[in-house]
Amino acid sequence: MPGLILNRLIFRELLKVFLLSLGTVTGLLVLVPVYQEASRLGLSLAQVLEAIPLTIPNMLPYTIPATTLFAACVVYGRLAHDNEVVAIKAAGVHLLVIVRPALLLGVLTTLTTAALYHTVIPQSQKLLYQRLLDDPEELLYNLLRRDRCLRHPQMPYVIYVRDVQGRRLLDVVVKRRNRVVDPQTRQEFFFGYDVVARAREARLRFDPADGKLYLDPDRFVIYDKNTIGSTDPTGPFQMDLPEGWNGRDRIRTSALTWDELPQRIEAVRAEIAAKQRQRQEIWEQIEKIPDPAQREALRLRAREEERHYDYQLQYLRRQLRNAEIEWYQRPALAFGCLIFALLGCPVGIWAHRADYLSVFVICFLPAVLVYYPLQLAGVGLGRDGKLPLPLACWLANIVVGLAALLLTWRLLRR
Repeated sequence: MPGLILNRLIFRELLKVFLLSLGTVTGLLVLVPVYQEASRLGLSLAQVLEAIPLTIPNMLPYTIPATTLFAACVVYGRLAHDNEVVAIKAAGVHLLVIVRPALLLGVLTTLTTAALYHTVIPQSQKLLYQRLLDDPEELLYNLLRRDRCLRHPQMPYVIYVRDVQGRRLLDVVVKRRNRVVDPQTRQEFFFGYDVVARAREARLRFDPADGKLYLDPDRFVIYDKNTIGSTDPTGPFQMDLPEGWNGRDRIRTSALTWDELPQRIEAVRAEIAAKQRQRQEIWEQIEKIPDPAQREALRLRAREEERHYDYQLQYLRRQLRNAEIEWYQRPALAFGCLIFALLGCPVGIWAHRADYLSVFVICFLPAVLVYYPLQLAGVGLGRDGKLPLPLACWLANIVVGLAALLLTWRLLRR
């Protein structure tokens, strides 16, 4: 009975510090991605305020483990500072009794994080991008109002305006970027401009049916290498929107629910296998051609197309690797909550501090600076194929978990 009362008191303190620090840290960190998206997409204040609640679930898997560690360090550091740990031992109570509340908090936060990763976070990401990209016209107008320019690495055009009045673009300049092909790698890139067109006034229009952007000018004055002159009033000027702006792109891996991840992995594997079969069938058909001269000519052409197949396969393998990383990383990050709760007990008692700042500097900051760099390094090594993906995604948990078990074992032996 006394042990149960003690557990309740410690768990209540853990929960109070955890919720306070979770709200503070999440509130501070959530502003960073919202500000980045607002700057990148030119979001209005109303869109920013709408995006904040949808961004909070995405930050919780990173703030929950850290605040679990912080709460454990603060509460157990306060117990040690007030000599309550000494009093508990003097009363004949085993230290395992005071470790149980931290383990309970770790289990609860692990289950909460796993539940968030299962459905809540993917659904919130889908809803966030649907809300932000629901009206690409408004985003593009906001960017033009702010920068007087619309430029993107994947867009073959650059648009400049002198002013934006409502839906009217004044003194519009459209430059078409010159597409160049590297003769060695056969990769395409943009370099310079080959056509420049100017209009006194134009309007932007997005067609959700085909995912394309249309610029409706009054008339254009065109400058290129060979001609300079004005045109009669023309129809709309069509442009492809870059990936992520047209609302028709493939759903990001992080926005897939736990049940959808295996389907994505199998689908990408099937695409890779289909590409490999397609390439093999081409070579088999070439070898069946009886005419040696024609067969040799087709071989040369097939060798040139090999680069394109290699690029496509590399892209698909990256997609597969990202989906597999997501599959292993989600439970690893969730399990980190339990590890941090277990680590906070001995570290907090050893630090013997009661104030928040000392705990932050001595306990919380070093542990976070070890765990998350290890997590990022492991994922990077796994993505490059230098480590097996399960080991790469669980590397930080293994290292920090072993340290937590060792410190807890030494604490319980005291």
